[in-house]
Amino acid sequence: MIGPVVISYSSETPRHDARFARELRDLAAGAAAAAADVGIDLRWVNAAAADAAADAVTAGAAGVIVLGGADVDPALYGQAPAGAHVRSMDAAADMFECELMRRALDAGRPLLTICRGMQLLNVVLGGTLVQDLGEGIHVRDDVPMISHPVHVHPGTRLAGIVGAGAHDIRSGHHQAVDRLGAGLAVSATAPDGVIEAVELPGAWVVGVQWHPEDAGADPAPFRSLLADFARAAADAPRSGPAQRTPA
Repeated sequence: MIGPVVISYSSETPRHDARFARELRDLAAGAAAAAADVGIDLRWVNAAAADAAADAVTAGAAGVIVLGGADVDPALYGQAPAGAHVRSMDAAADMFECELMRRALDAGRPLLTICRGMQLLNVVLGGTLVQDLGEGIHVRDDVPMISHPVHVHPGTRLAGIVGAGAHDIRSGHHQAVDRLGAGLAVSATAPDGVIEAVELPGAWVVGVQWHPEDAGADPAPFRSLLADFARAAADAPRSGPAQRTPA
């Protein structure tokens, strides 16, 4: 087994309605099953009620995974809320997961972020978000997930893992990366130009905007992504400096 790998999302929080909480639990279960398949030992953290500081949580960890969840507080990137989903925001969870990411980046540990996690990674590195895309190919109010294609850019780490070109993915997000965070490279885009994946060249840091852990997704690309993450985690230092991230 490779690990422990810290995996975080906001579970058991009154800020999420029952349907949203159930969807997040189902996605977390999909991530757990896929991680077990490739031999990753997960250390689960509830970001909404973290019982330890991020440095203590990540001590001795082989890597960090941050899953999806509520909107990121726009105050973190210097904007006022301008959408209809502000009630589920949780500033404490945002700050905890931001610090998890900073610890992973500073220690040179692999970092995988999904949906909200990718958006938060962009913010940690100084980027901004589109607060509301509106209904379209990425989200509809009547279903939790939509299938649509993305284009994975040749020459990226993501392309080396899942293959360049067109992939059908499962999506359920109304926010997206706007201004790209410092050092990040775009590794996939949607047909409408929305950024669908990012990575940090020179490090094992990958973010995907879609949900590879969704029950309706093809499981093979997620297994490949986690297997590559596991290989990086096995080789990663358990302590020591890497690049310093913006405050």
